[in-house]
Amino acid sequence: MLLRRNILANYLGTGAVVLAPILALPWYLSELGPKQFGLIGFMAMLQAILGLLDAGMSQALVREVAVRFDTTDKGRYRTASLLYGFERVYWAFAFCAGFVVVLLADTIATHWLNLDGLPVTTGREAIYGAAAIFAAQFPGSIYRSLLVGGQAQVALNGIMAGGTLLRHVGGVAVVFVWPTLSAYLVWHATIALLETLTRGRWAWIVLHVKRAQVKWDANELRSVWRLVAGMSGATLLGALTVQMDRIVLSRMVSIEQFGYYTVAATVALGSLQLINPLTQAVLPRAIQMRNNPIALRRLSVKLAGLIALMVGLGVIIFTTVGKWLLGVWLRNPEAVAVIYPMLAVLLAGVALNAFYNVGYVNWLAHQKVRRVFQVNAYALALAVALIPPLVSWHGTIGAAFGWLMINLIGFVLSLGWLKRKPNERSL
Repeated sequence: MLLRRNILANYLGTGAVVLAPILALPWYLSELGPKQFGLIGFMAMLQAILGLLDAGMSQALVREVAVRFDTTDKGRYRTASLLYGFERVYWAFAFCAGFVVVLLADTIATHWLNLDGLPVTTGREAIYGAAAIFAAQFPGSIYRSLLVGGQAQVALNGIMAGGTLLRHVGGVAVVFVWPTLSAYLVWHATIALLETLTRGRWAWIVLHVKRAQVKWDANELRSVWRLVAGMSGATLLGALTVQMDRIVLSRMVSIEQFGYYTVAATVALGSLQLINPLTQAVLPRAIQMRNNPIALRRLSVKLAGLIALMVGLGVIIFTTVGKWLLGVWLRNPEAVAVIYPMLAVLLAGVALNAFYNVGYVNWLAHQKVRRVFQVNAYALALAVALIPPLVSWHGTIGAAFGWLMINLIGFVLSLGWLKRKPNERSL
């Protein structure tokens, strides 16, 4: 019952998180123009790169919270001690990383971005905004890990949905009144900070432990640091691989072309987020089943079946009415003609990435950090080798094919969970 409730809550929350920015995107594009919207896409990529440290930490911490969290005072206090230590790590990193980006803003705006006629001051302003938004929202990841591992996913999704709607509904209103990049940045940074503080408050409410009652416990952090560091290193490679197409494009094409690719990538990655509610709800259960291979295998088969159903439905929708929906959404035939082919290729990669999650859940349940590292290292090496020549050859569509090939490698290497193990046959 709890699993079903969490899946439903995750889908309602993720639906808001996915749909709000997608529905707001045409208004941002119309009011700010394709070049300034391209800068928004670059900001999102820069924030994602800065957040690479969290790529594995949050997953590892979900596991550790799920292992520790129970209804006893001892279990709650141990979890609270873990949260107390890591929230300081997250806040410190957020401010330090943001400060470094501010120092490098002029260099990035002058020597990396192809601003295509925009003033350098506008590029610098976008980078300042990316640093501010990152510093405000990055610490929210530790509170998310606590709420997921503590099975408080209904509260988490309520906060995420509310924050996303406020950010984008309000954001559209702001750019209508003040159609400037600076107004967009101030609004989004403010709402990001508000959502992070709300997550933090609810995380401590769920624990039933007051922050003032907890002290710094180095031993509690030391006991999980090896897993957290290992998962961070392994998943960092995967997160960097996911961003590689946009990293290359931001240097090799104009900011306007980058903006169009950002539109396609926003839709593709938004559709991939529809898989996250399933994996987010299943992960704590998979961790609890780590010593029961038959039960874990059954759970994995169910997860794969649900993903197959969703992918099949997505294929039908996109092939029948995808181009028409894109036209209704963007209201710009020229943009549709450029974006639709890229989107088709990116969505094929998304489908492969969705199935990859079944293997990833199994690796995480069994702490197979080395396997995650190996797969992500292969994918990153392939991305570095293929995407730059593909972009030189065919521009943005070449980057999309690079994304597809990377996800194909990850999908093939993730299929190990299908093999029955000797101890599984004997049970």
